[in-house]
Amino acid sequence: MQITHLDGPGPVAAVIRSIGVLHDGAHQLVTDGLYLDLRHALRNPADDPALCDRTGLDPEVYDHVLHTPGARELIARTSVQLRALADEVPVGRLARLTVACQGGRHRSVAVAEAIAREVWAAWDGEDGVDVEHHHIDRPLLPASN
Repeated sequence: MQITHLDGPGPVAAVIRSIGVLHDGAHQLVTDGLYLDLRHALRNPADDPALCDRTGLDPEVYDHVLHTPGARELIARTSVQLRALADEVPVGRLARLTVACQGGRHRSVAVAEAIAREVWAAWDGEDGVDVEHHHIDRPLLPASN
């Protein structure tokens, strides 16, 4: 697992997880909060031989995902929802978002990072945001969605 931490003087207020739903145990990571499944919403960079061995942390994959039609709107809507959830959770609890795709290496990673940056910027960097990439280091899966 890889973790990105966007720090602020306040506490971490949101945790965003990227997962690959086809990996064993992935659904056990979905505990509470918002859930976003990208398998049919965005094109899969794994279908491109030049991108398949990279991850959503690579600029080329990140750009590929964010330039998919509808991606930026989806990210904007989800970041608004996560900020609203963070306003409603009790003190000491975290707002959580799970972003899923097939393998957890490309789409979910890029979108989780983009949402985290948008939420953190909207909070003016006052509160922290953690992003956990649970399946980013797993091997590519054979089938594609």
